[in-house]
Amino acid sequence: MKKLLVILFLLITNYGFGQSVTSPEPKSFIINTAAQDASGFSLSGFNSTATLLCAIGLPSAPTGTTFYLTTTTGLTPASGYIMSGNKTRLAFTGTMANINNALATLKINTTATAGTVQISVSATVNPTGFFYNPSNGHFYRPISTGATYTAARAASLLTTFKGQTGYLVTITSADEDAFIFNNVPQSSIWFALTDEASEARWTIDAGPEAGTLIKINNGQTNGNIPGQYNNWAGGEPNNSGNEDYAVTKWGGGSQWNDLPNHFSNPYVIEYGTWTNPDDQTFTEFYSNSVNHSNGNILRTEFNFNFGSNVDETMFKTRILTSNDSVTFSSSNPYISLNGIGRVNMTSQMDTTQINGNGVKASTTTGQVEWCVIYEYDSYNQRYRIGIDSREVNNILSNPSSINSLQLFDLWNGPVTFNSYNPNGWTEVYVYTNTQFNFTGSSFSSFIRAGNGFYGLRAEFTFTQNRINKFHKIALGNLTTTQNANLLSSIVTVSDVYLAFREFADRGIMGNESKYFTSGIQFHNADVNEDSVFDEKDCYSLLTHLQGTTSLWQSTPIISDAIKIIPSSTFDNITKQNWNTLGLAIGVDYPFTFTNGILNSYSLDVSWKGDVNLSHSSQPTGFILSSSNGEVSQIKSMSVNSIGAIEADIMMEKVNDSIIATIKLIPNGNEIGATQFIVHYDNSVLDFSKVEFTNNQSTNFGKNNGQSVNIGSLNTSGGSISNIGYKITFKPKTTITNILGLISVQNVETLGINLNKLSVKIK
Repeated sequence: MKKLLVILFLLITNYGFGQSVTSPEPKSFIINTAAQDASGFSLSGFNSTATLLCAIGLPSAPTGTTFYLTTTTGLTPASGYIMSGNKTRLAFTGTMANINNALATLKINTTATAGTVQISVSATVNPTGFFYNPSNGHFYRPISTGATYTAARAASLLTTFKGQTGYLVTITSADEDAFIFNNVPQSSIWFALTDEASEARWTIDAGPEAGTLIKINNGQTNGNIPGQYNNWAGGEPNNSGNEDYAVTKWGGGSQWNDLPNHFSNPYVIEYGTWTNPDDQTFTEFYSNSVNHSNGNILRTEFNFNFGSNVDETMFKTRILTSNDSVTFSSSNPYISLNGIGRVNMTSQMDTTQINGNGVKASTTTGQVEWCVIYEYDSYNQRYRIGIDSREVNNILSNPSSINSLQLFDLWNGPVTFNSYNPNGWTEVYVYTNTQFNFTGSSFSSFIRAGNGFYGLRAEFTFTQNRINKFHKIALGNLTTTQNANLLSSIVTVSDVYLAFREFADRGIMGNESKYFTSGIQFHNADVNEDSVFDEKDCYSLLTHLQGTTSLWQSTPIISDAIKIIPSSTFDNITKQNWNTLGLAIGVDYPFTFTNGILNSYSLDVSWKGDVNLSHSSQPTGFILSSSNGEVSQIKSMSVNSIGAIEADIMMEKVNDSIIATIKLIPNGNEIGATQFIVHYDNSVLDFSKVEFTNNQSTNFGKNNGQSVNIGSLNTSGGSISNIGYKITFKPKTTITNILGLISVQNVETLGINLNKLSVKIK
């Protein structure tokens, strides 16, 4: 019997709250106004003594819009920048405290042009020798050592920075050209532009724009390709001496020239392939942005807050509309969320209005006092308003339909119908906690103060109320594989174990909560959706994990599990009210909007069965551990153990079977739950069975076609001993080498106090 040791890759993640950039809520700025408050950005989680690089930029803003900081104490501008004055971008270094003090004084200057003002703030530990461009979110590394063009191009591709592969810098805009000019002191700098492949056809040959033709130098008057940036010096490119490669800062100036390859020039390596800083994927780099409105324009934006283990960019959205709030439809295409869960849906808003319920009464000045306003009722916080019924008779067949009122400049909003007397007054109530400003009204000459009332010389007209169509935003458009992979990761052994521990330790009265610290945990654990978290839910979670039954459809889709909840509601879900809020599962979120202003919605995403919130947004102030040291949220705990648990993994060929065995050696740790995934090559092997060495615990083993999900947990909260698994496969054909056919992944192993335990190969 030949035994072969399997190479095991253990994927153990340490979760925690790390570095981040927080952005403010969107607002509407006033056009053509300086020094407007744009504060609200802040950094958190960085080492307090570390020197950080921070960048502020306006990736998108109306022409002439700028920003500035009124406090810059302790900050040093990056090369090419100065701290003072109005900016469209700024990079500087400083400690987190000094940077936050400066961000709190951020001001915006707007122009007369209405539009979106996007402000982006990014932060990372200061990287020596690199320059960050806040406009596109790319890093640039100048190389002063001279090289030929082809050598510079090849060398750039061999470098990496913060998880991104480098490339010879591309220059695609005047903004980027100016950035290079201001930050790189050398002259005649190679950049990725050449006509080596086809003479006189200047093409970008590196980075995300590779293959883009920008100029045809065929003796024509111009030759520049429309929409492509060119900045050639006069008479260039002229191919004097077989010049096939481009440089910027030619001779120290600000324009380009063509040179032959044998020149040894400095060059710049660029890192980043995106155009919007929000979409950057640098490691150990953190950014956030906000889209404000400059002027009175309609804009509708959504910010979906997912958990840290969910890739927001896999999701897309579209707007659905309805005339009756029942039947929704759409021909809109799906739009992708960006890297921080934001999406602008303005282009899909249907602003065509439809008839609503009720009638609006509107006033103009007149000669007769057709209206009376009685003294303010401070107890009920309302005004009683009378409209002379002669203004209503023979015009409105149903006076009680009046539910909106425009009354000079005193009021323009909803009203509540009170009474109708055809020979007297039609009365409505205006509910407001602010009294009318009669003396300050622009119509004060038409308002008479009487004894306990005000008389208004006003003429009334009545119109059918018009309302916006009903709107929903639909989240989805995942592929079948994305749906399956996401939902398969939602419920793991830690969710099931945590649910059983919470249910088992409910106290003498059966109503105490020991391990759940948020109401959303109860809501996620209530998988049968009967508004009660009980033993039925625990066993539904368990049988889902075991593969006996499923929480999802036979073909999993996210509408089986996703919960989209307004942030204002999400942060106020408690242990007492979680089952009274009517939180629904589904991919649609209905919303209302107001024409002519910025409409911004912050939505938190949670999932059915995600008891430990590993894939969900976390409520504000979510407690990670209780005062007595007991862990109350598994996913956020760091790995710790008395002695590292050992996993003895063995694979062997026995007669006509391939057998993989896993044995856990606790080394003094008390194990409460564990889960493994055994991956196998299903083109060579067929799964046969799973056997367990401990039949006293609750075990599970489910074949998923190309992997086997196995594990154990103690549903009463005690420890498990003698944990081992024997997984048997049958070869489909004759095999002589079994190495590489099977691999094992430890999903998680938990102690009885819900702490994560590290697992090492013996």
